Amino acid sequence: MKKTVMVVDDQDELRESITVFLENEGYNTVSARDGEEALKIIKNSLNIDMILLDVMMPNKDGLTTLRELRMLQNSTPVILLTAKTDELDKLLGLEMGADDYITKPFSLREVVARMKAVLRRTAIQQQVDDEWIHQANVKINLSTYEVFVNDARINLTPTEFRILAALAEKPGRVYSRLQLMNIAMGEAYVNYERSIDTHVSNLRKKLTDNDSLLNIQTVYGIGYRFGGTNET
Repeated sequence: MKKTVMVVDDQDELRESITVFLENEGYNTVSARDGEEALKIIKNSLNIDMILLDVMMPNKDGLTTLRELRMLQNSTPVILLTAKTDELDKLLGLEMGADDYITKPFSLREVVARMKAVLRRTAIQQQVDDEWIHQANVKINLSTYEVFVNDARINLTPTEFRILAALAEKPGRVYSRLQLMNIAMGEAYVNYERSIDTHVSNLRKKLTDNDSLLNIQTVYGIGYRFGGTNET
């Protein structure tokens, strides 16, 4: 079955170039000129498998659109398209729930390759049917991306969730920053591996604030592992 890709960009020529290329590659496409139009289409329950979302748009920019999409509990994979190259902008987009980030100008073949990689990861996740990880008073649902401590749900970003799930699945195993970055964001972001420290710090605080019996331990010079409450 053909995958349907929504292309959201205010530049008519670029948007049309992307849609024509994708259709030639065997995808169905849907177009929108801005975030407002995109959200209206999505709310009408059109089956969309992937969204290519420009960041800099009038009326409603890409990051605002992404935030509202995730607030609707819509987990459709999103790849952000932008001319911005600042690392903080990239991390912000990923923290808001983007699955990947492509900087303009880009090759259309690169876009398709990155789409395929994201769709493969999504397909693997969708094969998991209500699978849980239980560690002490922490419960993790791999299917719904929910985490509970003492049966109370705690809110995690997608990146925090992936880090916690990887660590909790094999408690005691030490993961390097690079390994966690690959798990949380994919190989495209290995150059940002030090940002894992920030994600772990935020995740650790959320666990301790909710009285988790387990926590993320730092293994100095190597990385992190999931275990007792002592951080060192």
